[in-house]
Amino acid sequence: MKKISLLLIIFISVFSASAQSSKNGNELLQSKNQQIPAGVYATDFFIDNITVYPNPVTDILRIAFRSSHKCIAEISLFNNIGKPVYDFEYEVETGSNVVTIDFRSKVIEPGIYFIQCVAENDIFTRKLIVK
Repeated sequence: MKKISLLLIIFISVFSASAQSSKNGNELLQSKNQQIPAGVYATDFFIDNITVYPNPVTDILRIAFRSSHKCIAEISLFNNIGKPVYDFEYEVETGSNVVTIDFRSKVIEPGIYFIQCVAENDIFTRKLIVK
């Protein structure tokens, strides 16, 4: 009987904590939505439809995407342990964009890398293989 009572107390306390956490999560979501400027919705993205090609890359890498706004993007290449090996800024135009990186002029060893683009509040990261 003591085991059942103990299990019931544990179940109630876990359920109660879960319900409180859910309530706090909803409050946090509401407070974040209130900070979004008028006319911009949580589903709006500055950058979307991202394609990184060719992958694996040997000479020239292209990053194609669409943007809903004009902004500055920081594009970085990280090695497999997270060390930045190359970065630059790119002026993003509204509509279609294609960023070209010529690996022939860079001293980048073959291996696995991660390419990251940060524009306004959007961040995208893609795995990249350099041959």
